[in-house]
Amino acid sequence: MSHDVEMKPTTVSQFSLATLGGLFAPLLAILLVVGYLVSIQIGQTDADSADVANAAVQARIKPFASSQAIDPKVPHVDRGGEAVYNEVCASCHAAGALGSPKFKDAGAWGKRNAQGWDILLTHATKGFNKMPARGGNPDLTDQEMANAVAYMTNNAGGHFEAVLKKEREVSAAELAQGKGVYAANCASCHDTGMTGAQKLNDVAAWKPLLKRDKEALYEAAIKGSFGGPAKGGNAKLSDAETRLAVDYMVATARTAAGSK
Repeated sequence: MSHDVEMKPTTVSQFSLATLGGLFAPLLAILLVVGYLVSIQIGQTDADSADVANAAVQARIKPFASSQAIDPKVPHVDRGGEAVYNEVCASCHAAGALGSPKFKDAGAWGKRNAQGWDILLTHATKGFNKMPARGGNPDLTDQEMANAVAYMTNNAGGHFEAVLKKEREVSAAELAQGKGVYAANCASCHDTGMTGAQKLNDVAAWKPLLKRDKEALYEAAIKGSFGGPAKGGNAKLSDAETRLAVDYMVATARTAAGSK
């Protein structure tokens, strides 16, 4: 009697399954090791790096495209320096984010205070380096900016008063000249509101602009801003003539605001 056992030949599918089975265990081990190393690397990453923190602050203080609506029937009362600091300025100055001088840090504020009040207020109002204009809040009035700057600087060794530059009085003759410049160059948009221009007698549209220092309005009109072209689209218009047109528009807007 024969004891030989006949063996069936191995098929291709059986060979493939056996090969995959042999590779599965080491592949699984490799994946587990890689996953462990990645988890260690993630754990060692500083989630609060300076770049990340600065980016977060930038996003938080970034100005919006338009100011929040303000009820024109409610009279505005300028807030004091401490209130403005806590609401707007502390987001950067409390921690020294974006290279800003920390609150009450006399060493950081020393050179800045030495520049004088006018430069300090101008930088805070118009923006400087990484600091946005008005701390990122376009609704802050000039007086509120002055209050906040005085509060911060004086808490770091300064001795400033929260005063604004006195605006130059415009004569009746200058207003008449400005009216002529306005009629020839600005009225086509500002009388109708075309291209998004502020209509001359629109109190709501002019209210946030009237809070600004007039020098800022001059600069915007000469260089082009608030959606309008430089010098009303007339490159031949002089800076002085553009300023006269601004004087006329501001005076007219203030009169409209005062009568409502």
